Amino acid sequence: MVFKFQYSNQAEREKILSDNKNNFVVEEQFLFEGNFLIFTDIKPLENQVQELKDNQLTLMSAIADLYETIATV
Repeated sequence: MVFKFQYSNQAEREKILSDNKNNFVVEEQFLFEGNFLIFTDIKPLENQVQELKDNQLTLMSAIADLYETIATV
């Protein structure tokens, strides 16, 4: 789901960001009608890919540690 919030000053912007910590900022618009922050509750693909890479590195490290432990037994 996409959420769009209008703000008029930095304090309002910070409050919106604070209130939406569980969502992801996907765009910020500066239009004649006003300034807008656009959020989604779906994690962006770039973040998902990075998490998969991080998990893969963690698993590879754990496997290496396991092999090292087995080799010394």
